[in-house]
Amino acid sequence: MAVSIGNKIELVRLEQVIRGEADKKVYVSKVFDILEKNMLQIAMPIYEGKIVPLDVGDKYSAVFYTDKGLLSCNVVISSRYKSGNLFFMEVKLLSVPAKVQRRAYYRYPCKLESRYFILSEEDFIASGGKDPALEETAVWNPAMIMDISGGGLRVLQKENRERGTLLKISFSLPQEDKLKKYSLVARVLSSTLKEGRGELYELRMKFLRIGDDDRDSIIRFIFESERTARAKETGLK
Repeated sequence: MAVSIGNKIELVRLEQVIRGEADKKVYVSKVFDILEKNMLQIAMPIYEGKIVPLDVGDKYSAVFYTDKGLLSCNVVISSRYKSGNLFFMEVKLLSVPAKVQRRAYYRYPCKLESRYFILSEEDFIASGGKDPALEETAVWNPAMIMDISGGGLRVLQKENRERGTLLKISFSLPQEDKLKKYSLVARVLSSTLKEGRGELYELRMKFLRIGDDDRDSIIRFIFESERTARAKETGLK
């Protein structure tokens, strides 16, 4: 594990990260012990000069200040206690800490079917990609969404696409016991052959001209999915 005893930690409530809130509370702590491969003992964090007893079961986005740079992963508070005059918490790492990539929105890992077609710059300028005739005459390609956020998504599919290519991507997300269909324009940020996945390419894309309603409903889907997963983990559902 790249995380070491003595590393500084910053914790932000995962709900705030998912929502992309600008005014996030950042709790500062430090690693006191590495208990197991995925368990750490940390100091009870401080906010505005006061010790804050975070609730057991809550999830946080954690950034570790290590010798290898900033590493990040999500954690869940598993216990908290006092030892002597010191207050501690134990946290469980929910993934392997990875190099920090600054993003405006939290990316939610998932597997969702989708399809897309290539959109020309001319059609995007003329209609924002919203001309129904485009979808009727387009050649659609299948893709699997691997993660999604209010700002973009990552998909696996069979074709290499150049950086900067415009795509119209269609998918559905569950919303209040029904499926909500999305048909959004995205620009390819990168296209990489995925090792170990045959001839599949991983595309990272950023949404363009996404409306507030669509962005908010995607964030709401992520929030509700995280909350449902947390309830299952704690045996409340």
